[in-house]
Amino acid sequence: MEAAGLIFTAVGTVAGVVAAYYAWIAVRPRRRSRADVSRSTSSAAAPGTGKVAGSVYDAFVSYSHDDADWVTRFVERLEDDGFRVARDEVVFKPGDVLVHAVEQAIRDSAHGILVFSPASMASGWVKQEYATLMQRSIENGRRFIPLVIEDVKLPEFAATRYYADFRHVSDAEYDRLIVKVSEALRNG
Repeated sequence: MEAAGLIFTAVGTVAGVVAAYYAWIAVRPRRRSRADVSRSTSSAAAPGTGKVAGSVYDAFVSYSHDDADWVTRFVERLEDDGFRVARDEVVFKPGDVLVHAVEQAIRDSAHGILVFSPASMASGWVKQEYATLMQRSIENGRRFIPLVIEDVKLPEFAATRYYADFRHVSDAEYDRLIVKVSEALRNG
């Protein structure tokens, strides 16, 4: 009985170590190979274009699905202006692990946009995306653009940013705000 207990303990310990290793691999920052570095330096964008070398998307948009109609219209306008925008409908593929797909989309995006509404403030997913986007903004200088579409109290860090206020705007004011957001993304 004692030998069997020792074997099960050893197998359990090895399994725990292997699981911890693979969990660490999933969340560790990716190291860049020499090929990645040379590719990103050779593809660095001209100053003032807002393009960040190595970025697949110009911006990642975080929002609540309750606001999907508003976000779809907004994203279409940015795409009409030539921006590549990541959001769940674009980046998710059948079979994806959601957290990994979102994490990769944020990593692949030059900047972050968060749509603030009561629904987004109540969403656990949006809160996690907010934390990641804000951290990237502070640590890496990536632009973080808050968009307010309904009455809501902004979190403290988001409140330190100039936000685009889309509440109760006319079509002309909406167009003007889209231009301002586009300029912010271009000028990084």
